[in-house]
Amino acid sequence: MMGTDAKLMKLKERVQAVVDSTAGHVSFVLEDDYGQHLEMDGCTQKKAASLIKIPILLATFKQVEHGRLKLSDRFTINVESRVGGAGVIAQLDSETDFTLWDLLTLMITVSDNTATNKVIDILGMDAVNEFCAKYGLSRTKLERKMMDFKAAAVGFENRTSARDMVACLKLLLNSRSDIFTEESRQQMLVILQGQQLLDKLPFYMNLDSVKVANKTGELPGVEHDCGIVTLGEKKLMVAVLVDDLFTNSMGKRAIQEIGRLVEEYMRGSCS
Repeated sequence: MMGTDAKLMKLKERVQAVVDSTAGHVSFVLEDDYGQHLEMDGCTQKKAASLIKIPILLATFKQVEHGRLKLSDRFTINVESRVGGAGVIAQLDSETDFTLWDLLTLMITVSDNTATNKVIDILGMDAVNEFCAKYGLSRTKLERKMMDFKAAAVGFENRTSARDMVACLKLLLNSRSDIFTEESRQQMLVILQGQQLLDKLPFYMNLDSVKVANKTGELPGVEHDCGIVTLGEKKLMVAVLVDDLFTNSMGKRAIQEIGRLVEEYMRGSCS
């Protein structure tokens, strides 16, 4: 179990202190694999930024399970389709092609926007949104591609909530669920565990003993991170979404501090 009620309430108090000192709005959900739960404004819908890439990953694997795609399928990305922001594809040779596995790995581990847009083209937005609707991600919606400023300017925005992000993570950990096969769950976890962007939740963690499978997101005024934190046999799913920020550094510091508190809590409850 996650710990005594007293320890859980102490964690809540310490997280609340971080929230109170942050000049922005913080949503937070923490849940262990036994169902013990801590939440602050978890249902609040926010701009998803790159967190939307987790539902895209899940929806893609569901299409693979249905036999509509193969992880070994190969795709070429033309120069006109390459976009800026996070990622590496925009800097690679234009003749490079990629397997679907490559695209999903780049989409998550380095948050590659060009890879993400290609996966959206392959699936179609409807497939992602249908997945979200079917599996209870009621506050999550994909409305535009990455770096599509014209769509954003006329009101199209990708959105999610801390609770929906933890629900996605639960789909990866729940071996009793029949939503995904064990093989798919393990493959998706391998991708998330390869995350290269470790400057938020994992920032203060001792990564020699703590494993983190996470996905970050950011936009001007927005900083997010969510992931599965593992210490020994202990697992916690955490999502921290911060928006309405004057400066992004304030949100990043809040997420880093919450990550530190989560590790301290896990070590205390594991002793």
